This record gives sequence, structure tokens and C-alpha cells, in this order.
Amino acid sequence: MGWMGNWLGNWMGSWFGLGQQQQQQPDAAPYTRYGRVLKRARDKLFADSDARCEISPGAVILPRTDTDDYVRMRVPDTDCPPLPQPSTPLDSGQADEAEPNRWQYGGQYVSGPGWRFGATAGQALDWVRPAYTCYNGDFETQILLGWSDAGLPRGPGARSTDFDLFVFGIPSINSGIALGWFGGESANQPWDLGVFAYTNGNVGTQLGWLRAGTTGIFKLRRVGTTISVQYGTQSATAATGVSGQVQLKLWRDFSLPSETATHIPSVTVTQWSTNSGAPSSITVFTPVVDVGQPLKVVPRCLPGADLVWRASNSPFSAGEPTPPWNNPTGEYRYWQVRATTTSISTLIERIELYHDAVPIALWRRFRSYWQLFETEMGRLTKGPFRTVFGSGNQRRTQDGWLQQSDEERNIGDGWL
Repeated sequence: MGWMGNWLGNWMGSWFGLGQQQQQQPDAAPYTRYGRVLKRARDKLFADSDARCEISPGAVILPRTDTDDYVRMRVPDTDCPPLPQPSTPLDSGQADEAEPNRWQYGGQYVSGPGWRFGATAGQALDWVRPAYTCYNGDFETQILLGWSDAGLPRGPGARSTDFDLFVFGIPSINSGIALGWFGGESANQPWDLGVFAYTNGNVGTQLGWLRAGTTGIFKLRRVGTTISVQYGTQSATAATGVSGQVQLKLWRDFSLPSETATHIPSVTVTQWSTNSGAPSSITVFTPVVDVGQPLKVVPRCLPGADLVWRASNSPFSAGEPTPPWNNPTGEYRYWQVRATTTSISTLIERIELYHDAVPIALWRRFRSYWQLFETEMGRLTKGPFRTVFGSGNQRRTQDGWLQQSDEERNIGDGWL
């Protein structure tokens, strides 16, 4: 149609009041969300490269789906749920729920209480580890476990044999605490398996016995750069010179130490917890968000971490000390939010910055104008606004323009 068609369309829309919309798009999205992508034009993941959130050293960002991620503490604490955990319920904020990428494992998960490790490779779980490293400094972590002697012989008298191993430790140095190596039974009673320090791939100091059908607690700790293990009241050094975050792992070593040795029928871990060394808190910082114009913003966090924010009408960088973190309530263009949790079992699921009211469209019908706003509660229409333009004098009032003569009033084409 060219310029004449465009002119005719605009003229007819103005004259006949056809409701032609004149779009006035702000620079920023109606609101900004981190951690869940519902609308790709405005939402971001915590880990998105173009708008990555900053996290404290004791935190880690984990993906749930292609459109959902979350932040948690770098700890292994778990009640050993099914692997991989389903992707629902989303945004519950509860550890062990909907964390499908938290754990890496080999073999196969077998339904039942806890994590069961089988007698041979692939029969059940072969190994399990967090998908991230843990603990920056000193720590103590422990597992609750038991084992089954199903299939092992029993009878009068006494018998013993060598066994393969189940290990709880740090695979990079092949050290930790091990169950197995040697076991025995007498008088038709359950079998006992040895518990040993495990150092650089070798069985070391014996720490005690664990009877089949009972549960025991294996502890792994670091003080300075020394790794030690404990079972009951007995402890031993497993490694030295270990610093920085560590990769922890539960694994089966199916190697038999002798021709007459046998495999442990099964080992089940039902809990993994931190006794010390977890961060006191973790924090997520959003980038500085430009909402396009001075607006009142309402930040919120799911599932409800401690939320603090700052704002300014002058640009600032995320690492600058000013403006202060004082939860301003006025209208500002630049905003930054931080969310903090002190709970090991709480996930930071989402951070959202809602604009109080963002104008997104303006339209006219005859002498009245309406304006469309995006708000926290949805879209809101405000109007009608009256605009009067004549050839005589006019006076501005609170409600619009007042004609100060009896001259004919015309429909105006201007913006409010």
C-alpha cells in the first residue's frame, strides 16, 4: 500500500474511532523471573550465561529441566530417595524432592528403602555420588548403613572367609572407610563383616565389626588437610594433604582379594548427613535489572528465603557497595535482589521482580483514551482519559484540558 495506504489507515482509525492501538513498549519485560522459564522473552534460569546469577561459595546451581533450575547447599545430605528422582513436584523448595540431576550413579536403582548396592556389577547400584563437590574447609559427614548376609552359609561351629568391599570416601585419593575384606560366623548366628580404614586403595587399620541385619554409622572427616575415619569409638587417619572442595562417593569394589573370597550379598545406605562443615548460609544475587523507567518493584522468592534488595535511578554494577541493601519502596529504574537461606534442606527455587504497573499500550476511541498496564495481579486497563484540543485558549486541569472558549472542540491525536 505504501505511504498513502498507511496514512489512510491511520486517518480512518482516528476519525471513526476504530480502536487502532499505538504500542508503547518499555525497554524491560513486564517482570523478571529467575529459576523458571515460563515466557522465554522475559524469564531466565539462574545459570543462564547471558544473565547469570552470582552465588556464594557454599552454593551450587542444579538443573531440573531445560526450563527450570534451582540453588542448594553444597552438601550430600539425603534420605536416599529413588534415583533419579522425578522432576515433580516443581518448586516445593524441599531437598530430595524433584532433584533429578543431583546424583550421579552407576548400575541400577532397585526399589525399596534407601540405596541398595548389589553383589555383582549392575545387579543394583554400583556407585553413587553428588553431582557437585562439597565442603570448603573442615567437615564431618556420615552415612547410616546396613548389610545382608542372605545366601551365605550358616551352621554349627564357626566359619570365615574373605570378602570384597563397600567404600565410603573420596575417590580422587581412593581413601575412606570400608566394609568387608574379612568376615565370619559362628553358632548359626548372623555374619559379621570387618570395618577398616581405607588408604590409597589399600585396607588399613581395623575399626570394628558390623553384624548383618544391624545398622552402623561410618564417619568421614577433615581437620586441616588430614582425612580421618571413624566407626564407633575407633578412628584412624586415611589420607593427608587434602584441601579444597572434595568429591564424595559411595562405591562397591567387586575385586576379590583371594580365590576363596566371596561378594557381600548387599549393602543398603539409608541416610547421608553432615555433622559439621556445612555453610552457615547460601546466597543468590540477581544481576542488576533495568526495568526501563522508574517503577515500583515488588521482589519475592520461592519458597520464602530471606530477601533483601537495593535500587537506584543511576546505573550500578552488581559488585558495587552502593546503593545500600535497604529494601527501598519507591520508584527506581535499576534493581538488584539477593536471597539467603540457612537451611540445609531448603532449595531456592525462584526469584521474581514484579513491576508495580508497566504501561504496555495506549489506544483512543473518539475523545477518550485508555492505557493498558502490566501489574503483579495481571493486566489492568485505566481510563477513559479526556483530551480536548480546540483553536482557542486551553487550561490544564487535574483531569485533563479545559477549553476556555465556546469554539468548536476537535478530536486530538496526541499522547497523554
